[in-house]
Amino acid sequence: MVRVLYFRLLLTVLVSTVLCLAVFSPATASPPDEPDTDRITITFTSDRQLNGAAVWFDADGRLRTQTDVPLAHQDGPTKLWSATLVYTRPSPREPLDALFQSSGTFSRCEIRVDSVLVADDTVRGPHPTSRCRPRN
Repeated sequence: MVRVLYFRLLLTVLVSTVLCLAVFSPATASPPDEPDTDRITITFTSDRQLNGAAVWFDADGRLRTQTDVPLAHQDGPTKLWSATLVYTRPSPREPLDALFQSSGTFSRCEIRVDSVLVADDTVRGPHPTSRCRPRN
């Protein structure tokens, strides 16, 4: 009789332990898929290293401005100066407009989405302003 009670108690403890582990173990969910993101590249080019102003929309669709824009890279053959902004945007609904004012006589802006040119503008003249807006 004692052996039967001992066996039942042991069986109850084992079954209870297995059920507790099955019910209260943490769930292993897969991480959510990352949303589709676009890599945005905005390039400003001028014949001067120090320039007027630049305006663009950032990854969150907020308007950003900078005055006295220095361009860091000079192309050897053309002697043109350029600088590039690169970011990823989570939503294709965010605006992509950009504007750049040169202090020289040459202004260019380019916008690329995942390496595909979607907007560009080149303007020549005194203190030219180039405007980039992708066509929809």
